[in-house]
Amino acid sequence: METQPDTLVLAMPQLGKHRSEPAFRQKLVGRPIRTTHSPACHRCTLTRGAGPYVEIYTTHERVICPDHGLWIGEGVAGFTDQFTVRACPEITTAWHHHKNLITRHGHSQVRRAFHIASVINWRWYDQFQHFTAAMDIHDTLASDHPRQANSKALVAAALYPSIVTLTAVIASPYWLANARSPRPDVFLERVSHEITDGWQPQGAFDPLRHWMETNWPPGFRGSDTILPRKPND
Repeated sequence: METQPDTLVLAMPQLGKHRSEPAFRQKLVGRPIRTTHSPACHRCTLTRGAGPYVEIYTTHERVICPDHGLWIGEGVAGFTDQFTVRACPEITTAWHHHKNLITRHGHSQVRRAFHIASVINWRWYDQFQHFTAAMDIHDTLASDHPRQANSKALVAAALYPSIVTLTAVIASPYWLANARSPRPDVFLERVSHEITDGWQPQGAFDPLRHWMETNWPPGFRGSDTILPRKPND
């Protein structure tokens, strides 16, 4: 009797069986060890003859398939959760900005800032459905993909440009110092201009002001990539 193969983990271009033990992952130099597995773009895997569902080694900035324009970021648990974001060029622009931030500030620093920015933006969304730019993107995506309209993946894609915009501010040493200064007016003005429709976050229950005043920890350890091994002496 023929047995079914194990779940596959794709590390393009090779395919390999899923092995999640830490000792094995440590051998995958340059690949992530924390948020390790995520569904690959199903169009890419079908093209390679691997079926519609394959897990890949991933990092936090890999949210769009560059070949097919599908959302493969937060909220995607399987290939049925993926959808095209080509109707919203703001998402692709934010993705390129995200990668440029990593080049400028380093992967670990941007990942930390991205996590903080994600928490803040999601809390804004939970409190009052966020701001105009994000909601306009959400409406466009929901119109194109009505079956996904209430999915976490679609909301995550809509929030992504705002998250990256706030990530850029938090990842910058200059702007971070201003946010933590006794007079963070310039920092708040930038956030107001670029994200919050002219409204300046205020009050103890606002997530951005709470972060500024308490410096709550990001809730994860370090980068989601492994540094290359040092050469033997």
